Amino acid sequence: MTLRRPTPIVREALLAAFAAASLAALLLWAGPPGNDLAAHVYQRALFLKHGFVLWNNFWYAGRYSFVTYSLLYYPLSALLGIKVLALASISAAAVAFAIVIGREWGPATRWSSRTFAVLWAGTVLSAAFPFALGFALGLLALSSLQAGRRFAFAALAVLALAASPLAFLFLALVLVGVAIARRPTRDGLIVPGAVILAGVALQLVLKRLFPGSGHFPFHAGQLVPAVLFCTLGALMTRAHQRARPLLGLFIAYLVACVVFFAVPLDLGSNVERLRYAAIPLALLAVTVVGWRPVAIALPLLAVAAVWNVQPLIANYRHAAEDPAAKPQYWQPAISSLDNYSTPSYRVQVVDRRTRSSTTRASARRRIARGFAHSA
Repeated sequence: MTLRRPTPIVREALLAAFAAASLAALLLWAGPPGNDLAAHVYQRALFLKHGFVLWNNFWYAGRYSFVTYSLLYYPLSALLGIKVLALASISAAAVAFAIVIGREWGPATRWSSRTFAVLWAGTVLSAAFPFALGFALGLLALSSLQAGRRFAFAALAVLALAASPLAFLFLALVLVGVAIARRPTRDGLIVPGAVILAGVALQLVLKRLFPGSGHFPFHAGQLVPAVLFCTLGALMTRAHQRARPLLGLFIAYLVACVVFFAVPLDLGSNVERLRYAAIPLALLAVTVVGWRPVAIALPLLAVAAVWNVQPLIANYRHAAEDPAAKPQYWQPAISSLDNYSTPSYRVQVVDRRTRSSTTRASARRRIARGFAHSA
């Protein structure tokens, strides 16, 4: 009996999984804590202690905890642990990305899938783990739709929404982009269209039932590179039939960025999180069209490189240099408060980039402002 050799797509997917898992594991267990790690540690502890509570009075001025942020991530992280779930999410995203682009454009996309595997592991430095889970599920949903498994697509798309509404938004943008580019038949639109519309409607209902009180800022300096990236990407792919799905994606993403900049919403500049895959997408675009015209390909790659790498470097530096991430940093303040104040005494902690007050100070004291506070 002879074993069949894996297909090129399977080989690339396995290579991507290995690269992403190796780098993510190194960052998770040997690197500095990601910027939002403390927040997830706190939220996971809240879930373990109180279960699926609707309202959390210890988060800034109080907020709805899980219902509008992530229905799926914290139950899974309670079961598997934060780091194991992050490792699985990043690896699954690398596999699904390699499969999706390999099926669509063939072996020439290998450098795009490989750079995605390497760079996507950098999401550990931001610790945007609910988004990473939702993004992986969204890519798996696309892979299922490619293979004609519509029920699996619908289930995975719903799970992506439950993990991260932002990841579901990106899934919707990809589908809208493909629809713009290819104008599929009515039968081909029914299932994905119904799933996306139902997901959007559900999210709007949840926002209405459990409203928030603020919005996330989106500054002009953040919008400019996103617009430049999308414009160059659209120019690169506009004249090539094979690249039309990418053209649709660049157009849909450009519109989304402008809308989220113009209209104050709670997602705000989080919509630019696709920048963590800017280099792979730029490489994919220039590869599919054969690197022509070079006058657009080179600026596109340059913009993508800066836009993609800059937050990774910044996140690593801030996490590595923040002394508040270490327990010893908080011990003098906690000891002083233990000696000179009552347990009900409320303390204002100046927030750090790594939000370490969430798990360090608030474990012992009531925090007046911050990720974990007592109202």
